[in-house]
Amino acid sequence: MNDKRMKDALESIARRGVPENTNLWPELAAKLERKSPMTTLRSRPLLAMLIALVVVLALSGVAYALGRALGYIPGVGMVNQSLPIRILSEPIIAERDGLTVTVSTLVADSEHTFVAYRIDGIIVPEMPPLTCDDAMLPSLRLPDGSRLDVLTGGYSGGVGGEVGTVLKLDQSVTYAAIPADVNTVTLTFACILPEGSGPKNWQITLGLSPAPKDYATPGVEIGATFVSSYPSIPTKPTPTWDPQSTPNPAMPTFAPRSGLYLEKVIELPRSYVLIGNFTDAQELPGPVEFNLDPNADLPHIEDGLGNSVDFKVREDLQPEMGWGARYWAFEIAKPIHGPLTITLDQVNIAVTDTTRFTFDAGLNPQVGQKWEIDLPIHLRGYEYVIDSVEAIEGGYLFKYHSGSDAPEGVGLIINILGVSLDQQNNMQVNGMLINQRITVVYADSIVYPPPLPTGMLTVELSLTESVALHGPWSLTWSPPENP
Repeated sequence: MNDKRMKDALESIARRGVPENTNLWPELAAKLERKSPMTTLRSRPLLAMLIALVVVLALSGVAYALGRALGYIPGVGMVNQSLPIRILSEPIIAERDGLTVTVSTLVADSEHTFVAYRIDGIIVPEMPPLTCDDAMLPSLRLPDGSRLDVLTGGYSGGVGGEVGTVLKLDQSVTYAAIPADVNTVTLTFACILPEGSGPKNWQITLGLSPAPKDYATPGVEIGATFVSSYPSIPTKPTPTWDPQSTPNPAMPTFAPRSGLYLEKVIELPRSYVLIGNFTDAQELPGPVEFNLDPNADLPHIEDGLGNSVDFKVREDLQPEMGWGARYWAFEIAKPIHGPLTITLDQVNIAVTDTTRFTFDAGLNPQVGQKWEIDLPIHLRGYEYVIDSVEAIEGGYLFKYHSGSDAPEGVGLIINILGVSLDQQNNMQVNGMLINQRITVVYADSIVYPPPLPTGMLTVELSLTESVALHGPWSLTWSPPENP
């Protein structure tokens, strides 16, 4: 979990007005690291043999259970019912210094602990910070004082946002399992509001009770085969890498092509939940831009008779975001007239054009020294003119302009070649609208730590634009036959 990224997102609320009852964060948290299946198999030969057997069974159309008594709890996801499940018998409400924390849900099985709560009473300030540095993830402690590891966590939503209004934040966190002999845990907030303006080390005691017998809906993960189809569109050669070496972090699966992939199917008494992803295998004309909102960019589903099939997005069963893939989970009611066809008509990709120019900065450029460039360039169908380069304290200032047909808010990315990216600090300066019908003027500065690049410099200019790439991509899946 990237706490700083979530904190930055929260603090950005203070800079803009958001209507009441607006969901501010569809889902910002993203798990950026996935263990390679190949790494696991190399270290566990017996597991490899077992998985090979499972694959044979799946490919032969045989459904199989995973050997666990699974249950589905809406909003929580799948739980293991092999051992008793424990829950919070009723919501816990705690108030302190004008803040209210409502712990609405706690579900503990033998594998993890799910906690959902709301923070109410944060007044949006005119200037950040909105919360303290340690406010993002509270700790869950056992009676002996030890902390449970955080497995996943993220802001699922919020309402409010205008300066001076009261903000409500909804959050869910999944921790490691609570030992079976422990019936009381403590949710501890190191702080919530900025330093000096709110409670510290706020401890909320949570008692666990046995869950009712029918608290979770019985479910079973079944083996499932599928058939994918791919559009006839120009592609680049798929990057190749040796699976015996360090896995490519941008390839969460071993998919040879970009497209829809089905990872698992969970059968519930009255429905199926199909869980999979759209993988970017890096052979498309540009990298796929994934929308983190699980309810955006949805496919359409048809049954074997060609009829449209309704489905529900099950965010609680959707795997977390991974590099190069957007995951999804769709619940489809029984009965199903197979085969089902899931079709995604298009994806958005980022397409980049680049060009270069050179200028001689000399061996000792002085602050205020200016080079008139006056160079027309053509990028992504738009016309720009590089006007000048000026030496500033510790770097260079690039000024350029474009016609008003250039994408709104999209400026050029400017880099000086031969200087590592971590030595460059690009600072975008807001474009100045000189005449809405004629010219938009921009200025970008690049500041470097010493020593300042000098002499004949090569400047690379790039413009990235989001464009629709039409498919369609589809996969076909058939439910298991009734015995």
